[in-house]
Amino acid sequence: MTAAKPNFEYQIGGSLESSAPSYVKRLADTEFYERLKWGQFCYVLNSRQMGKSSLRVQMMQRLQAEGIICAFIDLTGMGTQDVTPEKWYAGIVQSLVSSCQLHSKIQWRSWWRERRDLLSPVQCLSQFIEEVLLVEVKENIVIFIDEIDRVLSQNFSLDDFFALIRFFFQQREVNYEYKRLTFALLGVANPNELIQNKTQTPFNIGKAIELEGFQPDEVQPLIDGLNQRVSNPEAVLMQILEWTGGQPFLTQKLCQLIVLESTAQRFSSVEQVVRSHIVENWESQDEPEHLRTIRDRILHRNEKRTGRLLELYQQILRLGEISADGTPEQIELRLSGLVVEQQGKLKVYNRIYKAVFNQNWVNRKLAELRPYAEAIAAWSASACEDESYLLRGQALHDTLAWALGKSLGDLDYQFLAASQELAKRQAQMSLQALAQANKLLAQARQKAKPEVLQRRIGWGWIPRIAICVTAPILLLRFGGLLQGGEWNMLDQFFRWRLLQESPEKRIAIVTIDDEDIKKVGKWPIPDQVLAKAIANIKAQQPRAIGLDIYRDLPVEPGHQDLVNILKLTPNLYGIEKVINPIIAPPPSLNAERVGFADLVVDADGKVRRALLSVNLSQNETRYSLAVKLAQHYLNKEGITTKWVDKDPRWGKAVFEKFMGNDGGYVHADSGGYQILLNFRGNQENFATFPLRDILEKTIPPDSLRDRLVLIGTTAESIKDVFYTPYNSGLFSSSQPMPGVSIHANIISQIISAAVDGRPLLRVWQEPIECLWILVWAGLGALVSRQLRSSIAIVASIIFAGAGLLGIGFLAFCLGWWLPIIPSLLVFLGSAVALELVTHKQLERLQFHQTLALLLEMCQDHPLAGAIAIEYLKQSESQENQAFIEQQLREKQLTTSTIELVE
Repeated sequence: MTAAKPNFEYQIGGSLESSAPSYVKRLADTEFYERLKWGQFCYVLNSRQMGKSSLRVQMMQRLQAEGIICAFIDLTGMGTQDVTPEKWYAGIVQSLVSSCQLHSKIQWRSWWRERRDLLSPVQCLSQFIEEVLLVEVKENIVIFIDEIDRVLSQNFSLDDFFALIRFFFQQREVNYEYKRLTFALLGVANPNELIQNKTQTPFNIGKAIELEGFQPDEVQPLIDGLNQRVSNPEAVLMQILEWTGGQPFLTQKLCQLIVLESTAQRFSSVEQVVRSHIVENWESQDEPEHLRTIRDRILHRNEKRTGRLLELYQQILRLGEISADGTPEQIELRLSGLVVEQQGKLKVYNRIYKAVFNQNWVNRKLAELRPYAEAIAAWSASACEDESYLLRGQALHDTLAWALGKSLGDLDYQFLAASQELAKRQAQMSLQALAQANKLLAQARQKAKPEVLQRRIGWGWIPRIAICVTAPILLLRFGGLLQGGEWNMLDQFFRWRLLQESPEKRIAIVTIDDEDIKKVGKWPIPDQVLAKAIANIKAQQPRAIGLDIYRDLPVEPGHQDLVNILKLTPNLYGIEKVINPIIAPPPSLNAERVGFADLVVDADGKVRRALLSVNLSQNETRYSLAVKLAQHYLNKEGITTKWVDKDPRWGKAVFEKFMGNDGGYVHADSGGYQILLNFRGNQENFATFPLRDILEKTIPPDSLRDRLVLIGTTAESIKDVFYTPYNSGLFSSSQPMPGVSIHANIISQIISAAVDGRPLLRVWQEPIECLWILVWAGLGALVSRQLRSSIAIVASIIFAGAGLLGIGFLAFCLGWWLPIIPSLLVFLGSAVALELVTHKQLERLQFHQTLALLLEMCQDHPLAGAIAIEYLKQSESQENQAFIEQQLREKQLTTSTIELVE
């Protein structure tokens, strides 16, 4: 027996040192060395733990001994987190600088930064090799790149890198220096997976080095380690190769285990060591990891392909071997290391793999993978003939959804195809029953429909609907939520009536606009100018003059002139402001010739009410300028004030006091004596004369004779303006109305009502308004009941709404403000509500009639009738479904046969 070498150790995992005594030289060593020595591009792409790294160490040592520079790049060190193309290619450059010892010759980081903004990363690498590596290194260069499959883990394409390798070899024809450069790629990958652009692949110009397992004539170094450890070490090693098939990792590991067992005097046979230390409880004993690596690559690398790989391996187990055809599944199985290609056949690599990854393991993993494992096993055991094990209904649908996008085995596809074929036959068998069921259901519904359509909802629903709809609308109205809508409707009526109003000839307005102010040269208008204007107006003998300009303080020059003219004009009235902030009247006018100019503004900023008087104390009442001028005019006509139930009466009209909830108002401030303002119109409805014409006496003679003349500002710069009903609407002006024009409207309302009988705006008492709204709710419900067509109901709602607007406008022209908005709402609401109730009632009646007809049909067509009832049930509410179940129990019918539909 040959003596054992001292310090001999078997290497389990990792790469062997160049001087390791257990290194086994194979045919690949010679071929790899010769081809790299002569500058040929080579790649070793094989399964893991086949000795690729040890081969690379040996090659680098041998080539370096020949004077060839060997650079080594391990892509595992590149990482994948936060790696960009620029960082990846920079890492390649750094590895080359380090391997070729170029640190003293180039500051590579500065070199890289100078070019990265101008060139792409792959261009930078190409330029580095051409301008630096091939210049600074004069010897031949071999660049070893290990773990090349790591490029698949990057989130960006590295096709350009492989294209660059191809480019380098093509450059040999034009640049001799490139003949000194070659590459060696090592890893676990399929060349077709490494590059997507097959036209740029370097693998069709390189040489694949086939790295096979240890052969009997190559293992003398391993026999040396067994000398003096076991008897007949050659025979023991042959038994080891029978179990491992020459797989380097397993062979080294088994040799090491036998040495340990022999040292402990426990070695009896190779099989005993294999069973106890590798096969049994292999998942826990697999250290360093080898078998688990194979398992994980098959089960977890691409879960969509797992089923196909397992079935392919199961087929190899069952048949012993299959023909190699180069499919992606076969290549993946080879890269896992579980199978090996020999003489055009795929077979399990060795007995250890066959013992560990046996049929039971495959069946267990397929069962975990397939949701139909038990069914397919039973179907396969029946020689694929027993259809009772095939998938049906929802189970089949779920399985097909699960299988979508997965690469399954042939047996899986046969099983799913057979299940689909069975489902197709069953569907064809049930088509006739389903068609008949649909026909029966359609007939029942068609027969029930005419009888249902002849029915009308009871009269008792009309008052119920009317009250139920009116109540919430009234709550909304009394809560003020409809106030804005009713104001807008009132404003619209004013705008519609504007064209019908005749001009007011009894009132004239002297306006002070921006041109007048510019001509006078200042504001306020000096007293001298006002005095001259009043004198010129007085000369035309007006009925009265109203000065709608505050004059509590003198405005020189000419103040004394103004005082004199005010004293000498007994029919002239001035203004004051009695609501904060208070402004005093002209001092030269007595209280009888002063009226306040305060106006009432609604919450939306518009004037719709006229304030006639205010009680400042129990014994002190102040009247507005409009009341003062109107009384003056009416007194000249012989019309005096009379009182009717605390309301003033002038001539033909009684002016009823405004209350806080009148019309569309809700809790409005009704302080003082207010009335609803019935506008005559805007400024165009009154005769107007600019102040400059009055001063220059250019107006026609007698233009102001016997008229009430108001003097006030209309200048935009003064902003004595208010919003009115005429300031909204699509076609109306957005310009607010000057205060003097509003006073003119109030005066016109009082005089025209007293003299001409022009209607004042009045409202109904609240009970009458509520009754009016309730009547319209009843009309809406009545229209909905009498009309069957939805189109007719919509048309009637439109016509009724237009009619209600017409009634409201006509009443407005006669002096009545009716609740139009709530009436429209209750009419529409009642019509819609009754239509919904009617539709619900008719639907219920249709359902009961249809079900009764179907129950009769079940006597002649049990299956089709049951399916039709199930269709009806699925389309109904839970309440109706419960009713159907109750009827079926009473009729002692069953729907168990409807499983065909599902």
